[in-house]
Amino acid sequence: MACLVEIDAGDPKNPRVTKVVMAADVGTAVNPRGLEAQLMGTAVDGISTILRAGLHIDRGAVRESSFADFHYARQQHAPQHFEAHIMPSRRAPGGAGELGVPAASGAVANAYARATGTKPRRFPLNF
Repeated sequence: MACLVEIDAGDPKNPRVTKVVMAADVGTAVNPRGLEAQLMGTAVDGISTILRAGLHIDRGAVRESSFADFHYARQQHAPQHFEAHIMPSRRAPGGAGELGVPAASGAVANAYARATGTKPRRFPLNF
């Protein structure tokens, strides 16, 4: 799995991922379109993990009580451009699972660091 991210950090407190390119080698892709959709989902998971989503703990209790309170990436935060490249293979199907999440998370964090000249140490960045 490999992931490249382009980010607009003109406003460092409100960065936006504008482009994601992912490549996956999962063996023979039985459903390539489904795999592309899964990779797009893992890209949004990576965006959420680094830029937006997290839980607040107040006196031992989770403050967010529902999805409405949890700041997971929504459609408006999805990249405007997404590419998935599935590597050709003759190996047995292996599946992708959640392989794209750490790749996307690392790519988003590195793109933010490069764009802002800072090295964030805590995630999500909006806390």
